[in-house]
Amino acid sequence: MKKIELNNTTYSFVTNFRDNPRMRAVFNQLTEATYGFNCEFWYDAGFWGDQYIPYSLVHDDKIVSNVSISKMEFLIENEKKTGIQIGTVMTDQDYRHRGLNKFLMEEVLNEWKGRVDFIYLFANNTVLDFYPKFNFERVAECQYSKLLNASNTLASFKKLNVDEHQHRELLVRAINDSVPLAQVAMQNNTDLLMFYCLSFMRNSIYYHEELKAVVLADIEDETLQLNDVYSKDRVDLNEVIQLIGDKTIKRVVLGFTPLDTDGFGKKLLEPEDVLFVYKEHAELFENRSWRFPVLSHA
Repeated sequence: MKKIELNNTTYSFVTNFRDNPRMRAVFNQLTEATYGFNCEFWYDAGFWGDQYIPYSLVHDDKIVSNVSISKMEFLIENEKKTGIQIGTVMTDQDYRHRGLNKFLMEEVLNEWKGRVDFIYLFANNTVLDFYPKFNFERVAECQYSKLLNASNTLASFKKLNVDEHQHRELLVRAINDSVPLAQVAMQNNTDLLMFYCLSFMRNSIYYHEELKAVVLADIEDETLQLNDVYSKDRVDLNEVIQLIGDKTIKRVVLGFTPLDTDGFGKKLLEPEDVLFVYKEHAELFENRSWRFPVLSHA
């Protein structure tokens, strides 16, 4: 731990404490208070890997502020790119407006800029004025969708239960071996995908035996939200959509940018979380009709 003095208060600056039970516990206390979840289930399942690193300030034996980074790999139009995604930005309610997140953001940027192809983050509407102070620029994303005339049902897909060892192994294998169906495709980050699959998406995982494909999808109000498809051999996205839909579904919305956009409508995305890219790297994403995969948000 390194001692830091900010506004006449001494804090301990800590990072990379994944395997420290005490530090992990106080980290989880802050994530629970801020976001309503914690990461202990992720750690216990063995998927909190080296790619996710918290940077935290400690005072009175508790973490009072945090900025985390996720080391990311993408295949963007067949070019390999490395990125750092900033996330889990939070400060204890009693310690806000003291410049703690400012200190941590500057530490992260000083450590990582120049080492990766781009640095980015997703911000909710309450903090849109915060990140431009650190040289981040807002970048638009596009959403792809199409009207659907499906006659099949989810019966052709088997729902996977991640609490069953065989199903979990099948899911992990599909993710590890998958070929991209997206123009911006996250690579080599099974850990992050399993965070979703073990929590928010655990009831949204399906497998098609004939296609040998795993699909993460939700159905709500006559709309199919297709978040991603994982398959060792490239599958026809339109075939997947037709197979997973049923007569009640009128539209499919993609959580990624398809390799082939023919037949899909495109509109400017109005997300809950807005994409910001560090200005030195923003040119890569400006004036492009892309969407970062929804399951790559850390």
